[in-house]
This record gives sequence, C-alpha cells and structure tokens, in this order.
Amino acid sequence: MVTQNKRAILMARVSSDEQAKGYSLDIQEEKLINYCKRHNIEIVNIYREDHSAKDFNRPKYKQILQFIKSNKGLVDLLLVVSPDRFSRDMMEAFVEIKRLKNYGVELQTTDQPLDYNSPQGVFSFAIGFATPDSDNRLRKIKITEGVRKAKSTGRYLGIAPFGYKNARDTENKPVIIPNEKASVVQHIFRSIAGGKSQAELRAELKRQGYNFSTSTLSDLLRKKVYIGKIFIKEDDGCGYFVKGLHEAIIDTNTFEKVQAIFEQYKRKKNFVKAKSFSEAFQLRGLLLCDTCGRKVTGSKSKSRNGSLHSYYHCNHCKQVRLKTAEVHQKVETILEEIKVSKGAKKLFDLMVKKLFEKESIKKRPVKKIEEEIELYKKRIVKIQDDYADGLITAKAFNESLERFEAISEKLRKELSDNNSHLSEHQHYLKEGINALEQLPLFYKTSSIEVKRQIFGSIFSENLIIGKEKCRTTKINEALWLIMATDKDLNKKETGQPFKNLELSGEVENTGVEPVTSCMPCKRSSQLS
Repeated sequence: MVTQNKRAILMARVSSDEQAKGYSLDIQEEKLINYCKRHNIEIVNIYREDHSAKDFNRPKYKQILQFIKSNKGLVDLLLVVSPDRFSRDMMEAFVEIKRLKNYGVELQTTDQPLDYNSPQGVFSFAIGFATPDSDNRLRKIKITEGVRKAKSTGRYLGIAPFGYKNARDTENKPVIIPNEKASVVQHIFRSIAGGKSQAELRAELKRQGYNFSTSTLSDLLRKKVYIGKIFIKEDDGCGYFVKGLHEAIIDTNTFEKVQAIFEQYKRKKNFVKAKSFSEAFQLRGLLLCDTCGRKVTGSKSKSRNGSLHSYYHCNHCKQVRLKTAEVHQKVETILEEIKVSKGAKKLFDLMVKKLFEKESIKKRPVKKIEEEIELYKKRIVKIQDDYADGLITAKAFNESLERFEAISEKLRKELSDNNSHLSEHQHYLKEGINALEQLPLFYKTSSIEVKRQIFGSIFSENLIIGKEKCRTTKINEALWLIMATDKDLNKKETGQPFKNLELSGEVENTGVEPVTSCMPCKRSSQLS
C-alpha cells in the first residue's frame, strides 16, 4: 500500500477502441491526481498515451522508463488507474514490474491497490493482470475461429494473390475474382508444365515487365488457391484444404504436372534435410558471442598429443573460444537452480483454474456441437446417395466428402475438448509444474532435439557467453513468474533468482535485435 511523502509518475493510457468505455485520458488523469491529493503524493510528471498494452514497446512508456533511469531516486511510484492500464499481458507485466523495482520504483493502482507482501495480496495482484491477459487471449481465439469459419465456407481472406483481386459478393462478404494478370499465371503454369526452366521463364517475364524472384515464382507455382482450394490451418500447425468460392484459373492436371516436375528436380539434385546436431555441439546456433553479439559456432581441434577437443567459438570477432563441455556443464548448473516452491504451486493452481473457468464460459453448448455433427453425417449420406444415383460427378463428390469429413473431425475434436475441459487445468499444472521439478534430470537424459527445445523455451533471447560471464537479456516469462513467487526471492538484494546467470537488461547494442522487455541486474557468473 502507498504511504505519505511518496513521489509518483502518473500514467494514463487508452486504446482506440476503449475511448467509449469509460477509460478516456481525462477521466483517468483526474482520478490519478485526486488520488495523489488524498494520499499526499507528490506528482513528478504525467504521461498520456494512446497505444495498445499488448507489450511494452510503446513510445510513451519508453519515455517514462528513460526518465526513471536518468533520475534514479527521484521517483517512488508509477501510478495507474488499474492493472490493465499498465499491461494486458500478465507475463510481460510481472517482468516489467521487477524491472521497475530494480530502479527503486513500485507500480501502484488507484482502483485496486496492489499488496506485494501478503499471500492474498500476491494472488489478487496476479489475478488483476491475468484477467485482461485472459480477455486478450479469448478475443484472439474468437477472431481466429471466425477466420476459420469463414475459410471453411470457401472464402479467401486477406490480400488477393497475384492473378486475383479483392472484391465483395452480393452479400457484401469478401471474395477474390480473377483480374487481368490471371492470364500471366496461366502462362507461368503452362510454361513450366511444358518443360521450360524457371530461369528461362523469369527472364521472359522480366522482359514483359514482371520481375519475379526465384523464391516468389516457386511459391506461386505451389499455391493451390489457383486450382480453387482454400487452406485452413489448425492450432497444431496442421491443416486441410476445402473447395473455395472463387474461380480456379489453373486446371488440376496442369497443377499436378508442375508439382511432379518439382519433385523430380528435388530427387535429381538429391536434396536432403539439414544435418542433425551432434552431441558435442548440441547448443550450436543457440549461443551468442559476448563481444560482438553474433552466433557462435562449434568445431573440433587436435591437440599436440593427437586427441580431439570440442569448442564453441566466434568466427566473427575471434574473441570467444570455450570448451563445449564447460558450457554444457554451466547450462546444467543453471537449470539446477530452477526451484518451484509450494507457494508457487498453490498460486498457479488457483490462477490456472481461474483462467480455465473464465474460458469455459466462452465454450459452445455441447448440444449445439452434437447437432452440427449429426447435420454433417446426413450431408455425407446425401452426397453418397447423389453420387450413386448419378446426380453429381466424381469430382464434386470427392471435394464435398473431403470438406464434410474435415469439418466433422473438427466438430468431434471441439466436443471432446468440451467434455474434458473441467480437468484440463489439473493436467497442465501436473505436466508443467511437476516437469520443472525434475528439469535437470529430464534435460540430461533427453535427446539433442528435446534439449534444444528446452533450452530455447527457457532462454527466449538466447544465451550470451564469454570468457568471463554467462548472461541473457530475457528468460521465459512464465518461468520468471514461477520463480518470482518463491518466498526467498525477496531476500536477495538484486531480486534475481539465479546465482550462475546474469539477467541483464542493460545489454549494449552489439548487433543483437533489441527486446521489448527484460530484467536488469548487476550479477555475472564465471564459465570456468
């Protein structure tokens, strides 16, 4: 809770779609000023911003952070009306709050003051940020499902591909129709199917005013949109094609002939997948040089006695050269520091359950899903009868059957997810939190591919290695949040959970892309 004689920066924020929801900048600013008057808080500065709070890559917030860094000791509080005015991303919010704390600044809200000390306060604090975060995720799911539903009816969404243009149908819904460049697409497919090379075709098209790169032309030749197909992507990355509402400008036979030529070319050139990573260089491509910020590579060298030794080294600045065994041991030592307290388990159990309960409200009724499943069963039976009676062609039958079966499978998955939804939070808690407790052993005994996945998910901004230290600009926000709830964390002067890893938000610009949020500290560790 805030006390008297504090000095604060006031921050009012809106997004364009929130202006009419009682969040106007004037209203927020008035609330903040009145709050400061009641609690005898000195106002250092007032910032107003009109920017989405999905992350902290916001111009005004960057100005606030720069002011705080340049005037250390001048500001005690960053004051906002409610948690969602600060951030709508729970993980990013917790990381940024820790960052402010390291500058001696505490985030505080007027509508629901944050209590950082008691367990009940921490829980309320977490829920305050989890609620807008959950709303954002649910809104994203709703939009994604809306896009999928539109695509499942055969609509192409987005900018029309080359050879088509965006238009509206009689119901004022988006469609694509062939334009004057459709004949160019037809010429491209016919030329490749007729044996012309892409190099020859590109030169010809360039003379006609169409400058295609090799990759652009290859991508065009693989797009099934030209034979009237629409791709629908699922959450797992897989997907399926349905018949589109738009007119096909390439016939299926020509398209398949072109694909066969592609496959023949690949076999002729003996294309293979990129080589797998060896045990000696399991982290190659995931480590950055501490001197120049470029990725380090790995190689073996022979000593005077003829034995081989493996090293990670930088081929750019030539300043970093470390034994791979030492680096691997350091990573395992860092993983051994990841602890999950009972308090963290309890807190996350409550939070995950709360989020799943909120999401379950958005689920469609089971009866509605079952009715749709039955509807598509009847449709499949009908097209089977129509095909047997000769009322539809084999092509129409196969296309309809493919579409109906894909939609039916999706509905069955939705029904299964609904039925198991109530226990999902327990599954995630058990599989996720419990896995962290055994993380060092799990990492050591995993395959190289799994080790790289674990490493990449923890060190989201890669690991920076050097002769004297090992650091990163950012670790996985969820992991940071779990460790931040440990009751022993507040006892550490720097506020960071690691002894063998520097979490540095003050990384100099060495060619590495800047990050939008990080966790500054002043501790380094030795790789030796």
